[in-house]
Amino acid sequence: MSNILLIGYHPPQLLKKAKIEAAHYRTWQFLQPLLENGHTVLLCAGAHGEEAELAPVPKEWRARLIHQPIAFGESGWLAKLQAAHDEFNPDCVVAVNFSHALYATRLRTDRPLWMDIYGDILTIMQASYFRAQTDRGLQTSIAFMRQVLRAGDVFSGCGTPQQHAMVGELAMVGRLNRHTFGYEFVHVVLPGSPPAVETPAFRSKPRVLLNQHGIAEDDFVVLWCGGYNTWTDVDTLFKALEWAMAQDPRLHYVSVGANTYEAPDNVYKTLLSMIEQSPYRERFHMLGWRPWTEMASYYQDSDVGINIDALHYETIYGTRTRLVEMIAAGLPIVTSVGAELSYLLLNQGAALTFEVGDWQVFGHQLVKLAQNQELRDQFAQAAYAYSTHQLSFMTTTAALRTWVRNPKRAPDKQNHNLQTSLRDIEYQTRSFFRQLMWRTIGADK
Repeated sequence: MSNILLIGYHPPQLLKKAKIEAAHYRTWQFLQPLLENGHTVLLCAGAHGEEAELAPVPKEWRARLIHQPIAFGESGWLAKLQAAHDEFNPDCVVAVNFSHALYATRLRTDRPLWMDIYGDILTIMQASYFRAQTDRGLQTSIAFMRQVLRAGDVFSGCGTPQQHAMVGELAMVGRLNRHTFGYEFVHVVLPGSPPAVETPAFRSKPRVLLNQHGIAEDDFVVLWCGGYNTWTDVDTLFKALEWAMAQDPRLHYVSVGANTYEAPDNVYKTLLSMIEQSPYRERFHMLGWRPWTEMASYYQDSDVGINIDALHYETIYGTRTRLVEMIAAGLPIVTSVGAELSYLLLNQGAALTFEVGDWQVFGHQLVKLAQNQELRDQFAQAAYAYSTHQLSFMTTTAALRTWVRNPKRAPDKQNHNLQTSLRDIEYQTRSFFRQLMWRTIGADK
């Protein structure tokens, strides 16, 4: 078995009150299978600016997990990470999420390095620049991405579209060279569904939390879970919900989550203002961020989980973690199509879908499920089966679990002698002068 240094966010189990986001689940998705396979893991975990009260390590993890909180981005974080690395003496390093892959580039280590980038960072940043109406930081983001791509030995992403994009990015930093021909640089690690404690009851139990919000047992609850980001299409969401509420007086909307960024015009505040003007505002239950320990009850109390996106590059190259959480709890899904996961759920018969911006079809899908218990059960069972098999933590991390048993450096980082290094310098020099000639006199030879 291997000693593995895992650099990432805190898994949800280790946080008492902090807001839980996709990055926390992604670390859990990588950590759990490694522990279950018998490896010893040093988890160096934290997030920049996260003021979190930590919970004890779960009993079932204690035999093989060493937990080292690190205040990444704060003074002294690098020395603390380096000291932990040196004392642990890992066989390999696994960095989960882009920020932590970037932190890993600062380590002095010769150990093989797996870097998981959960969603293409440059398309995520494009959405951020659009939101802020400035490109400030664009060149820095590109430079940081180059550092990560040059440092890693093997990479993973959230789906096939991102895998293809990352191969192109690796090519642009020179990693597709003679040494790496035929080498599998990038693996797909689909978003994983958290392990289920028991088979869900598919809404057969009395409501535990939502009855406190005036929701009756025979009402139909549409659940939103997670952040409202730049790409959340709240206009389509609101139109569909209002129309569906007009068709079925039992339909309620429950939102567990809030905005993911602070701005005067964030989409969450826009949605709240629309709800305030709605004749159905009493059926909108905007509960904000809730503790992770409550989430199982919200899933149990709901009838359908939803996801909605605008269409842009982040949607295509990213994924939606909220969907795998919901199907693990046995919820049927209604989602816009765009991210690869939406098509996978559609093909598995685990979700009803609608095109981006089509609020009419979205609304009809909600009413269809609200008025057909048998259809709800059919989709819920298909969703749960998909979550516990193809999207389980163990299945989705198969490539990682194989690699950590015998981790190796990438071929272009192996056996570099002085002669090879001098030749690389020669090639870089030739490239510089060839580009200079092209810019000055148009010669390309």
